[in-house]
Amino acid sequence: MKTESFRCQLNHITKTLLAMTPAQRLTVQQVIQTSQPEITINELIQPIFDSSPQCPHCNCSHFTKWGKAVSVQRYRCSSCHKTFNNKTKTPLAQLHKCELWDKYAECMSLRLTLREAAAVCNINLKTSFHWRHRFLMAQSAHNHEKLSGIIEADEFFMAYSEKGSKKLKNNRKANKRGGQMSKKHNKSKVTILLSIDRSEHMLSQVLEADTKAEIQAHLQPYITQESVLCSDGAHAYEEIAKVTKCEHKRLISTKNRVIDKVYHIQTVNGAIAHFKDWTERRMRGIATKYLAHYLAWFKETRAKLDKKQILVAAYQYQH
Repeated sequence: MKTESFRCQLNHITKTLLAMTPAQRLTVQQVIQTSQPEITINELIQPIFDSSPQCPHCNCSHFTKWGKAVSVQRYRCSSCHKTFNNKTKTPLAQLHKCELWDKYAECMSLRLTLREAAAVCNINLKTSFHWRHRFLMAQSAHNHEKLSGIIEADEFFMAYSEKGSKKLKNNRKANKRGGQMSKKHNKSKVTILLSIDRSEHMLSQVLEADTKAEIQAHLQPYITQESVLCSDGAHAYEEIAKVTKCEHKRLISTKNRVIDKVYHIQTVNGAIAHFKDWTERRMRGIATKYLAHYLAWFKETRAKLDKKQILVAAYQYQH
């Protein structure tokens, strides 16, 4: 009887939700999320560790509990005899004030600047900088997804930057913010490959050089066979399409921006313009050494990850 009553209530709720507008359903989702009790960081990452527990030092699966430190369980390996906890050798290792991480992750989902996030969490500016790049470290190392269906690909350039460095390499002179890239010297610019399919899966990579070999090496392994590859006139994409048995749509004329009303590269070009505007205006320029981190952050926010998903992605427990 209770089961039948539950089914009737569930059907009624489902019909009500389907009758709502997308904005109304989003409001319901937000109300449900805010009504749920907050879980601690340890409660969030402990199940990930428990799914395949191993010593982070020697990968041995035999260990014993070894007391607690600030309510976090520690362990001692039976093989190497070293102690560890569930965050050892992860990007979150040795970071303090973990009770503020969820609030900081929310600041990242809103793309707040370092100073804005520091003010919200009441932390030091250096701590804000340190947390940002620790949270993005794992994501930047796993910033590749398989692409399928209609795939758009293009490369773009950004000025080489050593922002934040006290001493510049090769004793070069500092460039003023907002300066133009040199068209003569390739060392003054950095090449980034960006590719997106219609399911919003994204692949991004900072290339060592703008060459056919580099584009093939970083794009070809992630293309699903028999997809449709849309690109500009670069010959590297022709070769990738042949190897992966994909249909290739070349858009090389300003008058021919869309083929058959479906195939174009406007989505990837729009993402490139958005990324450039965000990093150059909102972030006021970024150091080239952190470019992969910001590409991962850009991907996170496009995917609309919530604060818990950002923390799980930042944890990325490695065996």
